[in-house]
Amino acid sequence: MSRMLPAALFVVLATLTFATAEIVVPDDLKDYINELHDHCLKEMGLTEGDHKNYNIHVKDPKMMCYMKCLMTTSKWMNMDESIQYDFILSSVHPAVKNILLPALDKCRDIPKGTMECEKAYNFNMCLFNADPENWFFI
Repeated sequence: MSRMLPAALFVVLATLTFATAEIVVPDDLKDYINELHDHCLKEMGLTEGDHKNYNIHVKDPKMMCYMKCLMTTSKWMNMDESIQYDFILSSVHPAVKNILLPALDKCRDIPKGTMECEKAYNFNMCLFNADPENWFFI
């Protein structure tokens, strides 16, 4: 990945449509999101169809590891699954900052879980529950 410009990851539509119409996603952020998405799909052996048909309420092991790939590649999470809140706060793109920060404040205590990659899933599920109208999945 050429640069670290995390969007509101786990935050999930490849088309980048939002419930609130006033959000305009800049081209540099779209490019980064697409690069990150393609990298992690390939890394996990998933297809666009797998991604498109995924339901956040299902703990699919491959999709949970896709989420971990997104988070570790963007430096939102270390490989030991510790979430890097300070990095997220300092690097979030201004276009999504006003949406992400209130949700992030509600997702500070994330359980690891019992399955591989489950903490990344739990973080995404928390963000979804914190703001389901603006949550998107890249």
